[in-house]
This record gives sequence, structure tokens and C-alpha cells, in this order.
Amino acid sequence: MGQGTSKYRKIMRTPQTGENAGKKLWYATAVSDREMSFEDFVTHISEHNSPYSRGTIHGVLMDTLDCLKHLILDGKSVRFSDLGLFSIGMTSRGEVSKEKVTAASVQGVHLIVRNTKSWSNAELKKLTKIVAYDDYTTGADDGGGTENTPGGGGTSQGAGGETNKDNGGTSQGGGGTSQGGDGTDSGGDNVNF
Repeated sequence: MGQGTSKYRKIMRTPQTGENAGKKLWYATAVSDREMSFEDFVTHISEHNSPYSRGTIHGVLMDTLDCLKHLILDGKSVRFSDLGLFSIGMTSRGEVSKEKVTAASVQGVHLIVRNTKSWSNAELKKLTKIVAYDDYTTGADDGGGTENTPGGGGTSQGAGGETNKDNGGTSQGGGGTSQGGDGTDSGGDNVNF
């Protein structure tokens, strides 16, 4: 795999916890400058010296997605080659006792992808050139934005038991962040989609 280019935009955030709680700080956040549709992805694969037709690739990927979804919703973790380990996570309301925790306590479910060693945060950082998004746009003055205004790309904050600020629940599962992870190359980094 060759080196890619990852773009970032500068946004201001005020952390609510930790040593920087209450301080307005500027962060780099990943920017996705375009979204490739499923059909464009299929075409991209078929044009990379693939012996398979676009239709065959489309069919195989559709069946793969259907099976992946079925298995994950059945409570299984699915290792998808070197891409990652796919599983389901839950967001739950906190209860005062163990006995009060029921299916009604579950507020939501989400997809968890734990990337593998070849897709670890450290490996991905080695394979990408990081540049300011401003370098790709015209008319941008500071490339800014705040956590409450448009201007950043998607950020992945993980869900490692943090309190859900909207409803007071906690989340089991995820835990990777787009702000550096834990700095190890153990192959257990998380990515939230």
C-alpha cells in the first residue's frame, strides 16, 4: 500500500474533563474531503487490474455486507481479514442496582471496528502524509470552526465508558480516539464508523 494524504482542519474545543478542563484549545481534526459511493468503490476495485467484472464485485460485496450485518446482529465478532474485527456495542442508561439492569436499560446499539495490526493507528500514521485542509481549499482564512459550528471533519471519540452527555448513559465498547489513541501498536485500536 502506498502513502496517502490525510487532511486536517483546526477546530476549537473546550474539554470538560482532565487537566485541560475548561480551557479553550485548538485541535487538528480529520477532514474527509469527499465521499465515495458504493458504486464508485465497486468501479474503483474493478479498474485495478481485477479479473472480475464490475457486476461480480458488486454482488460479492453486497452478499458480504448482508452476511456481516447478520452475524454481527447475532452477537458474533467477525474478523474481516486485515481490515478489522467487527462487533456490536451498546449504550446503556445507568441503573442503581444490578437487578434493575434490563433490556429496557439499553438506549442504543452501534458498530465497533477494532483495527488489526496492519491497520493500527501507528501503522496508518506511517502510511499517510498529514497536511492542513487549508492547503487544498481557497479562501479559507484560519480553517477554523468550533465544536458547535461547521468546519471540522468527523471526529471519532470512541466510547470507552464515557458518560453520554445527551442522556447520561454510558457506552460499553469502543475507546479509540482520533487524538492519538494509547500510543501502542498492539493491534487493538478501535475505530468508530
